[in-house]
Amino acid sequence: MLSRFIGVIAIVLALVLLVFGPAAGAPTVQKVTITLTDFKFTPGTITLKAGVEAEIVIVNKGKVEHEFMVYPAPKGKVADWDAHIMPNTYFQNMGEIKGEFEGTGAIAGTSIFEVEVKPGKTAVLIFTPNRRGTFEIGCHVEGHYEAGMKAVFVVR
Repeated sequence: MLSRFIGVIAIVLALVLLVFGPAAGAPTVQKVTITLTDFKFTPGTITLKAGVEAEIVIVNKGKVEHEFMVYPAPKGKVADWDAHIMPNTYFQNMGEIKGEFEGTGAIAGTSIFEVEVKPGKTAVLIFTPNRRGTFEIGCHVEGHYEAGMKAVFVVR
């Protein structure tokens, strides 16, 4: 009788794991949508969990092209943004990063510098954040950053 009871319990547990998975309730993909307008990122702060795949949808609702770049916030004035961001981009040597660009196609690699999004278009980045900290998001099309087009990117 006891062995039959244990057998039933084992079957129930197996069904629970089959239906809910080994980590029920744990996020499988962090989904975030960032809206770009002239000249703002919404929301102003993005927070992700390290080690959990993220899907960032970048929607340009502005009238002009915008950039999405993530990097350590500068300490002081920057004379050449590309020279500052290229070696410091958050998205360097972090494993596979997939990018899908509406009307253009897709890319995959282990490092990206910027994502350019044309007006009315959408881009999607899929990656697993692995560097914890607080970083800056910026649009460095001429004059956009200076007009306040920046936000905060946090990985915990």
